[in-house]
Formats: sequence, structure tokens, C-alpha cells
Amino acid sequence: MQKTLIFKKLCEISINMVSGHADFECPFCHKRTVKAFHKPSYLEHRTSRISAGSRTKYFRVPESYEIISGCSNCGKSKKEIINFLEGREELSYEERIERLKKRGLPLRLETKHK
Repeated sequence: MQKTLIFKKLCEISINMVSGHADFECPFCHKRTVKAFHKPSYLEHRTSRISAGSRTKYFRVPESYEIISGCSNCGKSKKEIINFLEGREELSYEERIERLKKRGLPLRLETKHK
């Protein structure tokens, strides 16, 4: 199962939420067709135990969203929407080769036979 993902850009997108399930706009076609599960912010405690006693520390876990489905309107997949919201970009084969050339890395690995 995919871990819960936190999206900073999701706050900027229109959201309609009902009992933990959220419908929000697709970042590509701007229709409200992408389904996600919303987990609100909560307090979590951790207890440390030593010979002198135990201490409980509380910390806030930020709210998170887990994408459940892709866009049914424009056909973008769940993975494409997650990559867009996290700021990742998909590179084509030609773009990858260009980046390798700019870095000066070899494009062919050759071995010398004796």
C-alpha cells in the first residue's frame, strides 16, 4: 500500500470533503473528478521509559492526503497527478540523454579486452 502523501499544492486547489473522502480539482483539466482520502492533523504521543521514570511527549502530525484515483475526465493516471503535486517532472528519453551529455558522463560503457 502506498504511504500517505502530504501535498502542499493541494491547499491551493478547490476541495469538496465528505467524511474523510475528498474530491478535488484535477491540476490538468480543472474539473472536480480526482478522489483522495483526507487524514486531518492530530496529536500523537511517544513515551520514553528509563529507570528514573517515564516521560510522554506530544507532537502534531500534519494533515495528509492519499490519492485514490486518477482523473476520469482527462484520463491522467494517479501517478501523473501525484508527480505533478509533488513537483516531480517526467523527462523524455532525449532530455535524459541531453542532461547526461551536459554533465560529461559517458553514454556508452565499453570494456577493453586484452
